[in-house]
Amino acid sequence: MASLKGGRSFFENLDDAANWNPLKKGVVTFLTVQDCKYCATYDIGRAAAIRFRDRSEWLGKSLDVIGWRGDLRQVAAALSKVSGVPLKARPAMPIFLRRLFLNDVHHMLLSYEVQKGSRGTPQAFKKVVPDALSAEDWFRFHNRYADGTPITGR
Repeated sequence: MASLKGGRSFFENLDDAANWNPLKKGVVTFLTVQDCKYCATYDIGRAAAIRFRDRSEWLGKSLDVIGWRGDLRQVAAALSKVSGVPLKARPAMPIFLRRLFLNDVHHMLLSYEVQKGSRGTPQAFKKVVPDALSAEDWFRFHNRYADGTPITGR
């Protein structure tokens, strides 16, 4: 079976209290403000299911799971559009602290920032999973802040 390849950030990291990044109303933070390729873990499962259904088609091939691409300002704009709340986008911590306390993550993010991660694109992934989640879609799908308050008010 072929692999599902990395080089992206998970949308779920935008609301990850275990890693000191709970999603709060009015602000969105992340460990980088640079352009990233994002995916939802939900889309990884959907891509895997498609590949398992047609193993011979995918034998020896890889697939970059990338649903959306943007920087932190664009992430904030997506959440603002979905929530109707003006937002601030800011780094979760200064780069020197990221390097000091999260050295492995720091170097992983550098590879995304400098090398732009995997070569895949959202457009290529959407040929396999046409309704892959964009940032707006993910915020609607997730639909809660870390404290449990709904994002969309429904």
